[in-house]
Amino acid sequence: MRVLKNIFSQLHSFVLWALASALLWGWIFTFVTDTSIEKKVTVYCYVPEIRDTELAAKLEEDMPEGLRMIKVHSFEYVMMGMDAMQQGDIFIIPASTVERYKELLNPELGSVRVYDAAAGEGAAQEYITYGDEDYYLFYGVESAHIEDGKAKAVAELLMGL
Repeated sequence: MRVLKNIFSQLHSFVLWALASALLWGWIFTFVTDTSIEKKVTVYCYVPEIRDTELAAKLEEDMPEGLRMIKVHSFEYVMMGMDAMQQGDIFIIPASTVERYKELLNPELGSVRVYDAAAGEGAAQEYITYGDEDYYLFYGVESAHIEDGKAKAVAELLMGL
């Protein structure tokens, strides 16, 4: 009984150490599995459902030379910090939200329709579940891969799926 009483009296310490450990290992995992902006292309999708890991793996099969990875995220991934999206390379968004996110989009490069709602046809439908409106692909206004053409190469890969 005394042993249990001793354990329960120090429970707060155990919980604190467990939380600290989880934060440390989460930071290490992020550090090991990520790379610099110059070595990755990031795709953000404002869609109802996306198989982001599978889509990223498929795009990485024919990844442009010089890249280490392609990251695919839903908008919910960065819901708390829109600042991370500022450096996004490619955005797939519905027609109804273009105005809301225009500060993220490069207007000079225009857009490409990736999903035609009337026809029910679009790019990467094996990985992306679109809503009931047209969706467009835009390049990011602060993309690090416009000049080197890697964002365009990844967009072409995506359109070919």
